[in-house]
Amino acid sequence: MQPLGHALSMIVPGYNYWQIYRHFALLAAQLAKVGGKTSVDPLSATLGAALFSLTFFHWSSEVVFTILNVIELAAATAVVVYGQRAVNAYYLARPGQPVEQRVLEVDWIALALAATNFILVVLSYATPSST
Repeated sequence: MQPLGHALSMIVPGYNYWQIYRHFALLAAQLAKVGGKTSVDPLSATLGAALFSLTFFHWSSEVVFTILNVIELAAATAVVVYGQRAVNAYYLARPGQPVEQRVLEVDWIALALAATNFILVVLSYATPSST
């Protein structure tokens, strides 16, 4: 599959969960193959992503939806951190030249954009609506 098609397939309901499961299953298989010190469970990652997507489609500042936003953010963050730790463990355990751990400029830009978005969302909840 082409990279764009692969990325777009993540927005297809139901199929996106299968894709997430396959990604984490591949990570688990690669970690086991190189004898990594950690493991990853594809079902746990898929359930975390499902929790994220089930609470994602709402736009309200009511308390219940604010709580759902916190749960959504925690679930999405947990899945990304879970997967990134598995990828890092794979690169440390694989044979060959050691891989330098670093954060690229594009990573800092993405982090800054995400932090800005988070702050704006929190401010939108904290400030009263003008309408």
